[in-house]
Amino acid sequence: MDGVRPLANQVALVTGSSKGIGQAIAMAFARHGAVVAVCGRDSGRVEDTVSRIREEGGDAHPFVGGLASRADCDALTGAVMGRLGQIDILVNNAGEVKMEPFLEFRAETWQQHLDVHMSAALYCSQAAARDMATRKSGRIIHISSIAAAMGGPGFTAYGAVKAALESLTRVMSVELAPLGIAVNAVAPGPVMNDMMVHLYGEQALRERALTIPAGRLATREEVAHAALFFALPASGYITGQVLGVDGGAKAAGCYTAGIYQKRKAAET
Repeated sequence: MDGVRPLANQVALVTGSSKGIGQAIAMAFARHGAVVAVCGRDSGRVEDTVSRIREEGGDAHPFVGGLASRADCDALTGAVMGRLGQIDILVNNAGEVKMEPFLEFRAETWQQHLDVHMSAALYCSQAAARDMATRKSGRIIHISSIAAAMGGPGFTAYGAVKAALESLTRVMSVELAPLGIAVNAVAPGPVMNDMMVHLYGEQALRERALTIPAGRLATREEVAHAALFFALPASGYITGQVLGVDGGAKAAGCYTAGIYQKRKAAET
């Protein structure tokens, strides 16, 4: 972790950072000097991520808990500020995906997606922004998805809440810019990680890669670099934007309909 550290002395809270994209973001921020608050529901995974960052010479601290309610969000942000003093950067990354056909869609699936993707981002952002406003400086970064802009079978809840999250990004950017707080979103396309393998299977993902102009799926690190871009001091005038990390998939009108339908057909 030698060299230029543009995020030195900045406290970054990355929700859902014990694995996947969130873990990659936490590690990227730490490499650039941030003090990282690593959070998740699995204490073992949280501690593992903290250990990885510290082994590289970074500064990370564990916070274990969920984000299912406003009380949970207030408890997390309060604990981070209590231990680390402030929150300079917030990355709302925590989330999960449950794919269900529209006609079989359940109310509990809708509520779960609202709670973890939308409500948690809103409540954590409110608490962090109030702290940032006292210093007239801060960054809030939402992790959205290509599903916010492109329809895909099974994404009734996921696509809808991600679209809402991008709308929230724009509203927040307008209201918080006068307070020195920049708000942006990163919208990945398909990423090669454990969640995607679980949803589709490795063979389906190889087929999916063939439909993407870049010819492959994104890596976790590529999404992390996009989030890092919004966190850097030089990006302070950029706000209200959604940055796609999708290898040209959105531009080409590609999505997962084909492989999803193949998988459902194979299951019947």
